[in-house]
Amino acid sequence: MYYLVYISQAAQVFTERDLIDLLLEARTHNTKAGITGMLVFVRDRFIQVLEGEQKAVEELYDRIKKDNRHKRIQILLEGHLPSRLFGSWSMGFKSLELPEFEQLSGYEEPERFFRTKAVDDQSHPALVFLHLFFKRN
Repeated sequence: MYYLVYISQAAQVFTERDLIDLLLEARTHNTKAGITGMLVFVRDRFIQVLEGEQKAVEELYDRIKKDNRHKRIQILLEGHLPSRLFGSWSMGFKSLELPEFEQLSGYEEPERFFRTKAVDDQSHPALVFLHLFFKRN
């Protein structure tokens, strides 16, 4: 199972309605493409994990790079896992306000936290964060 984790900055102010519309669009496309994952929105940042067949995930990521709602898009991590981490969600979603985010165990500034590279891809902070969030919510 191929996975890709990226971070981007919102190119516009996102209202709750904008985020819901984005989520509905993602769920529709991802279900058809066999892609699962999770999208987290913190302040003006997105972090998303996508998983599925490599070609489908790469095509979606190319589409996201061309989406004018995102800027400063950067892949944090990509690789292969034996199975899906987010298998029951076509696209899980959570918008975290800063006070809520700061209450998470081991809080760090989001930009620094999500850009930290780990030696072992399986323990990459972005992937661990998303996996723990999925398991607890």
